[in-house]
Amino acid sequence: MTELLEDARPQRSQAVESNDLTDGVVLYDTSSEVAHHLNPVATLVWELCDGRTVSDIVQAVVEVLEIPVHDAESVVNETYGQLSASRLLV
Repeated sequence: MTELLEDARPQRSQAVESNDLTDGVVLYDTSSEVAHHLNPVATLVWELCDGRTVSDIVQAVVEVLEIPVHDAESVVNETYGQLSASRLLV
């Protein structure tokens, strides 16, 4: 798992197209021609990766999911690791 710095500002790759589904989104990476299905929690984190700080992303996850900060940090770190490994973030 990748540990994020609180002031890091992950952003979605411009090469990724997003299509909403009832149970999340499908992301299509046009550079690798690979599709990725995200569940609703991963979709939330994906949508929050818009240049705001990791601290702000964690706080938003706390508020939306109504979970403790520690759990939100785990969700953000795990999701970031998966999105980053798939080269969906810059």
